[in-house]
Amino acid sequence: MKPRTIKYYFREAIRSIIVNRLMSVASIFAVASSIFIVAVVYMTGANVEYFVRQLEETMGLVVFVEENTTHAQMMRLESQIEALPHVANVTLITREEALESLRARIGSDVIMQGLELDNPLRDSFVIELTDLQFQENVAGMLEGLRNEGVASIRRDADLAGALTTLSNVVSVVSAILVLILGVISIIIITNTIRITVNARKTEINIMKYVGATDWFIRWPFVIEGMLIGLIGGAIPALIARFGYGRVIRTIGGIQELAFIDFMPEDEIFIYVLPFALILGTVIGLLGSSWSVKKHLKV
Repeated sequence: MKPRTIKYYFREAIRSIIVNRLMSVASIFAVASSIFIVAVVYMTGANVEYFVRQLEETMGLVVFVEENTTHAQMMRLESQIEALPHVANVTLITREEALESLRARIGSDVIMQGLELDNPLRDSFVIELTDLQFQENVAGMLEGLRNEGVASIRRDADLAGALTTLSNVVSVVSAILVLILGVISIIIITNTIRITVNARKTEINIMKYVGATDWFIRWPFVIEGMLIGLIGGAIPALIARFGYGRVIRTIGGIQELAFIDFMPEDEIFIYVLPFALILGTVIGLLGSSWSVKKHLKV
């Protein structure tokens, strides 16, 4: 394709957008509205998954060590735990550190004075997993280390299973909603651009009668749809960029919801921006292509 021809296509596409500005604005608004809803669904799903991951990172296994275990035996036990599959990190919490942590939570000097004289707590290992779904597998392998100094193992199997299920459900539901809303967006832009194409069907027919190829006729409409989709994708992306930060700061200011961790603005925008622009361009491309196809068969 010659540069002069490409230039002609873009010039005609931009001219059509300007001449049919009311329909163009309607198309842009339709695309922007649909993609904004898709973006909100995506960001909501992404934050739910992010929150679940944060919970999973604090929900590993805790291994309590036998009281008479020597330092050398604990170091060997730590190495054995680190070598287990699906173990991401192992942290040793001494009985003194555990007592200090308990002191910070209880805050009662009377109770703590009695505990300091005879510390009932044990040394322990806090184990972070690569994925919470492997908790039972790792717990089973830890049971095999009873002779190496393992006294007991603490795990939250029910909550772990619930979090894993929640994460999977959120992923599936988000994907389905994005797919459905994407199809709806394509239908909206198809019908909207079809009105513009119908208004120019005489022009299309004349070009066919004088020998213009189908693609020569189609390209300006395709580029027009892509430009409309691109603009329609950029608008909700910018709204999401500045609105998202305000929303999470507002929610974070509510004391009852302060425990919720949100994805950082920059981290989520890295995905939202290309997602919105690509989706908008694809919607405009498909919508304009399908709209003009009917008239090319005349």
